[in-house]
Amino acid sequence: MLEQAGQFLKGLFQSDKRNIERICENVAKSDYDRIQHFISNSPWNAQSVKNKVALDTNKCFENAPKVGLLLDESGHSKKGDKSVGVGWQYNGNTGKVENCQVGVYGVLSAGENYCLVDGQLYLPKDWTDDRERCLEAGIPEENIVFKTKSQIALDIVKSLRSQGIRFDWIDADGLYGNDSKFANELDDLEELFLLEVHSDQLVYLEEPEIYVPIPEGKRGRKPTKLKSRQQSIEVRHYAASTSKHYWKALKIRNTTQGVLECEALVRRVWVWDKESDKARARLLIIKKTYTKQGCEIKYALTNAKENEYTWAELVQMQSQRYFIERAFQESKQELGMSDYQVRGWLAWQHHTALVMMALQFILREKLLNKETMPLLSTRDVKEILIMKLAKKKKTMKDVLKQIFCRHRKRSASKVKSRKINLQI
Repeated sequence: MLEQAGQFLKGLFQSDKRNIERICENVAKSDYDRIQHFISNSPWNAQSVKNKVALDTNKCFENAPKVGLLLDESGHSKKGDKSVGVGWQYNGNTGKVENCQVGVYGVLSAGENYCLVDGQLYLPKDWTDDRERCLEAGIPEENIVFKTKSQIALDIVKSLRSQGIRFDWIDADGLYGNDSKFANELDDLEELFLLEVHSDQLVYLEEPEIYVPIPEGKRGRKPTKLKSRQQSIEVRHYAASTSKHYWKALKIRNTTQGVLECEALVRRVWVWDKESDKARARLLIIKKTYTKQGCEIKYALTNAKENEYTWAELVQMQSQRYFIERAFQESKQELGMSDYQVRGWLAWQHHTALVMMALQFILREKLLNKETMPLLSTRDVKEILIMKLAKKKKTMKDVLKQIFCRHRKRSASKVKSRKINLQI
């Protein structure tokens, strides 16, 4: 099994596409059936591998001043309806609703260094409501439970904490920031968070007084719905109404294009979920970034206390979310996180765990060589490995055999597609 693991990891670096067929065409001594069994059927524990990646990344960052846990989902475009968890849903990678799988991921980030440390498949409700379909895809009984993406993200937080993984704050985008239950649970766990919110997020500029209206007469039902005596305001309207005098010019980080700067505004506000009998105090962070395309405005809420952090520290922590996008980009483009052509639950978990392991290897190489090669990139490490790793020696006979093998699979796929269409 270790031999197949090593071959698959080599294939993630060596192949132009990281499906099993292409991996076996390139990696020396690899065998298609053995690799297929290793990914799709072998009962090794993918979560144990993910946990080991988290622990190794934690060790890499043990001397870092600050470490953030970045949470987000990412989509993987797919065809058909057999791939586990697939369905018509929003794919953030393409920015539209399409047939895809979606995973929720956690990334540890320290400065400009980062690594995926967990990834869990999101199962839409039409999957979890269909037990037979789930079992056919190999989903364990205990996992046939519908969970929102926020609930999966919270599971990732708790899992990493249970392993003793260090992170000083949590970042996530508006999907999670606008889920008041998610924010409140993080608050109750005493986790520091900076969660982006949508521009129409309602806040109160003073602590609202929550009450149940007193009935005017004796007739009718007694009111039970809570109300606030204060008026709320959308964060975009608050930003537009605030004088430039209150904004500060801040530096976010160095980039290849120079220093990334912004204008920021931070003030204390309260948020209320219309169910609790008390509102929660938050700090509202508004960040304006000017680009060639115009002015981009981001809004975030944090449970950090006033004067606990400077405005610059808060903006830098909130801006760290950029690096989860980098992690997704590199995992997909350089390591084939979305290239798999397997359908089952076990295979998805195995592929994800091995991509995480490959990204962790790259992180260690960057840190080991930071003094002599401070600009070492994922692509650089990959190119070095491509030169060093042995490839299969191919004769013309081998190449033709691979081509005919592909043709047989394509032909079988077309026949299957015709049968399905005839049944419909």
